[in-house]
Amino acid sequence: MKRRSFLLASSMLAPFATGIAHANSGTYPNKPVRVLIPFAPGQGSDILARALGEQLGAQWHQPVLVENKAGANGALAAQELAAAAADGHTLLLTSNSPIVVNPVLYKNLKYDVSRDFRPVTLLSTTPLALVANLQQPFKTVPELLAYAKANPGKLSYASIGSGSTSHMCMEAFKQATGIDVVHVPYKGSAPALADLVGGHVQIMIDGLPSALPHVRGGRAQALAITGSTESKFLPGVPTLESLGIQGVPAGGWYGLMAPARTDPAILAQLYADFTSTMKRPDVEARLKTLNLERAPELTSAQFESMIRRETLMWADTAKRLGLYKSE
Repeated sequence: MKRRSFLLASSMLAPFATGIAHANSGTYPNKPVRVLIPFAPGQGSDILARALGEQLGAQWHQPVLVENKAGANGALAAQELAAAAADGHTLLLTSNSPIVVNPVLYKNLKYDVSRDFRPVTLLSTTPLALVANLQQPFKTVPELLAYAKANPGKLSYASIGSGSTSHMCMEAFKQATGIDVVHVPYKGSAPALADLVGGHVQIMIDGLPSALPHVRGGRAQALAITGSTESKFLPGVPTLESLGIQGVPAGGWYGLMAPARTDPAILAQLYADFTSTMKRPDVEARLKTLNLERAPELTSAQFESMIRRETLMWADTAKRLGLYKSE
């Protein structure tokens, strides 16, 4: 576990609800706030938490501890949130994997999204990029497919962990194209991309915040992105759908979760502070440098509905891949 702490400041003065345990000041927050990150440093949720933390420092008057709780495809951080006191002082800034992918892959999760969590708001969305080592004999997706079909089992692909969006999207890509590529799971984007750059694995699907610095630095090449719309961060790079490849999920997202039974006034204050911060021009400029885009603003109820829809979509994907409740 790696712990990152930032001193942030806040004017969050929501009143406390009766029956919820609080410290004795009567304002929120009245003690340090922990923001759990379900993956290792360097991935999208971690990068986003750091960017928001820098800007919120002028507003909050309590320390905020940003903690990387990597493990089990984000399940360890989610379990910790489920067990936390419902007082708003422990939050989860998460990608979609622990919330909508884990429930369709794992038979015995130690948390239940609808029972244990309260969605606060969606923060950011990102497509995923199909990236390759520069020394490979292919520079485009058609060339990759031709090479893989001529050399079944010779190529290997990295993922940020078994059951991750990175893993599931590549398995969907394999199924859609009929190629045989060996899966090599890693514990996060940083070690996976390091081995891709070094040639130990040849291809990978990963989020833009972690993959693009390697592409722009000339250490990896981007062959395509997921979804149907080109990314402003990768102009000229085709989408998989434009290449006739269907069935690969469109991308990922990052959102804020609180424990169930958190005081509605605290939830409302969290929503107001996070969404207003995301809309600040300086924050949007900062996010652009991190290859992140602000998501359409969703209320807690809208975010909850989105999570239900996405869970059904990932369940369909897992069933098609033969991975539904397989772990």
